[in-house]
Amino acid sequence: MIGHDERVYVWRKRDEGWRPDLVQPRTSQTKYQVMIWGCICWNGVGTLTPVEGNINAVKYQEILDEHLWPVIARHFPGGNYLFQDDNAPVHRARSTQEFVARNGITGMSWPAQSPDLNIIENVWLHVKRKLQTRTGMIKSKNELFQEIHRIWVSISPAYIQCLYKSIPKRIVNVIRLKGHLTKY
Repeated sequence: MIGHDERVYVWRKRDEGWRPDLVQPRTSQTKYQVMIWGCICWNGVGTLTPVEGNINAVKYQEILDEHLWPVIARHFPGGNYLFQDDNAPVHRARSTQEFVARNGITGMSWPAQSPDLNIIENVWLHVKRKLQTRTGMIKSKNELFQEIHRIWVSISPAYIQCLYKSIPKRIVNVIRLKGHLTKY
């Protein structure tokens, strides 16, 4: 029995009448948040690491130093790679640019705020959608990261390769739409 002072949610279609079986009591669920840095390459997903607190240029450089190099060493031993970030301010900071140059990280120039051209955005969306089906079972920030990690490592190289293959079409669409957002 639902008390008078309790809130309830009713899930029904617009033209559907009142049905008691559609009433659900409100569940109090704690929401957990984590900031994560991850990378991908043609061979699949790479490193995934939680980031504590706010990210600044120094912290971003530490992340690159600790987590990017193992992926480069494993997948690009000859150094034939091209690094893409998302042009966040910490990525464009002078100290970060100096770090990248000093460490020989081969990057690329591309327009800021261009999620259509950054395929990892599709990967994050994939992770979020999978995670939405599991949120009721997550009881801590650590469990949230573990679930994200479980989803991350389950992403197939074929999916990542499909995203890479879509880049030429993405570029054409961004040019065709004069920089406006595409369906990607």
